[in-house]
Parts: sequence; C-alpha cells; structure tokens
Amino acid sequence: MFFKKKNDDLEPDEKWYCIGIMTDNGLEDEEYDALSKRILESVQNVSVISDLVRVEWDQEKLRNLNDRFLYPAFSGPCFIINEFIPEDIKRERKLLEKNHKWKRLFGLLTMVEYMEAETKAAHDFDKALFYSDDVDKVIEYIIKNS
Repeated sequence: MFFKKKNDDLEPDEKWYCIGIMTDNGLEDEEYDALSKRILESVQNVSVISDLVRVEWDQEKLRNLNDRFLYPAFSGPCFIINEFIPEDIKRERKLLEKNHKWKRLFGLLTMVEYMEAETKAAHDFDKALFYSDDVDKVIEYIIKNS
C-alpha cells in the first residue's frame, strides 16, 4: 500500500517525510488505514506512507537499521521515518527505466514496478531518521523536527 501526495503540493522550504510501517507479514487494510489516518490527521508534512513487509527487504539493510538504532525490540508494527527527497525517487525511476530499456520501450513496465522502485528510494534504511513502534512518538518526532 502506498500513499503519496502530489509533488505540486509540497512546499519547497518545508521538510517532508516518508513513513514506512513495517510488520512481519504486512498490515490488514483496516489497520493500515487507521494508522495512516492517525498520522495524516496529526501532521501535514508527510508525503509517503507505505506498508513494508520485513521479509521482502534486504536483510543487510535491516541489520544496519537495527545497528543504527541499537537493536530495538519491537512487537507489532514499527515506523521508520525518512526525509522525502524527490530527487532520489526520480533517480530510482530513471534507473529502473535504464535497467529495463526494452520493457520501457514497449510500454511493459508496470505501475507495480514503478511503485517498488519509488518505495525503495523513499525508504532507504541507511538514511533513516527515526525508528519506533509508537505512533505517538512518530508524530512527536515529525512535529518537533519540522
């Protein structure tokens, strides 16, 4: 699941964030909607919220994330905050198109492939700013650092 505000809505001088909600097996739609709604009603500068499934991510990146945040013991969904950097997402899209020239040429690149590339760029764990299992701490972090 992926939520994205239009880039036209982004204020250039305001800091925008991406939030990944990570679980072992993914969230049910109702739980994802409730968490997303709670965040979006509390803060205005969140551009992307994604449902991340732990087993679908590179294990080395997950280890690095845990190292950076001192191996937190999270149960249930945890939240990973990154700064939204439109250039990173554009770069990842171009890389996808470059690596699959023929698919792009024949219009065979799917929306799923583009969304996976965008999610990868938006949730680079090496650039994570905050990691918590408490949605209130996530909201507090964004308010404090905006």
